[in-house]
Amino acid sequence: MAFPFSYQKDSMQCGIACLCMISKHYGKTIPMFFLSKICFVTTEGVSLKGIGEAAENLGIKTIAGNIKITKLSDSPLPCILHWNQNHFVVLYKVKKGEIFYVADPAKGLVKYNIEDFKKHWISTLSSGEEKGIAMFLEPTPAFYERQIDEQPIEERSFKFLFGYIRQYRRYFGQIVLGLLVGCLLQLILPFLTQAIVDVGIKKQNIGFMTDLSKDNQESFCKAKRKGVIDKLKRYIDFKYKVIQ
Repeated sequence: MAFPFSYQKDSMQCGIACLCMISKHYGKTIPMFFLSKICFVTTEGVSLKGIGEAAENLGIKTIAGNIKITKLSDSPLPCILHWNQNHFVVLYKVKKGEIFYVADPAKGLVKYNIEDFKKHWISTLSSGEEKGIAMFLEPTPAFYERQIDEQPIEERSFKFLFGYIRQYRRYFGQIVLGLLVGCLLQLILPFLTQAIVDVGIKKQNIGFMTDLSKDNQESFCKAKRKGVIDKLKRYIDFKYKVIQ
């Protein structure tokens, strides 16, 4: 049977994804968002200590330490390995002490020979012995008895936005009002331009153009539209000279 695999959603969630896979292996699906809540995640991700504390919270006993590669074959699997000094993976099978089956939350299910496995896992050399960091996990009855809330995704939806809207409702009102005023001005400008062309230029009504330009310049300046009026005046002057 294939090992139950979970991909990490970002580079900070490798430890959480490993714990999710371990839980699935022991017959219990625990959502990633729930594990994110109980794991202490920093900007650099979750530590081995954080994974251990989250596992204990779930009812899984843990023990971690530096061990020799020859001990992995005799150890209870799956276990969590510290990988490349900056990542976590799950070792779920060792074949004849030479082939290592790894569930890497960033890559998928990967198979390594012993030499390649050492390059990724070995972190210390003590008294001529190569060792790496591993965490072994064993579920307790509490793991199966604990009920996990699997519905928070539904609760989140868009409700979390209401708190922000209530807190800053005065500013949202100003934004909405500003948008409405801006839309109205955009609607008025085409009609204003058409009136100037139809009435002022075609009929050569100089008084209409002058009054309209003055009135609108004052109102648009209040609305911070002086640039538009300046362009409009230049356009009127040009058309008037052409007609003359």
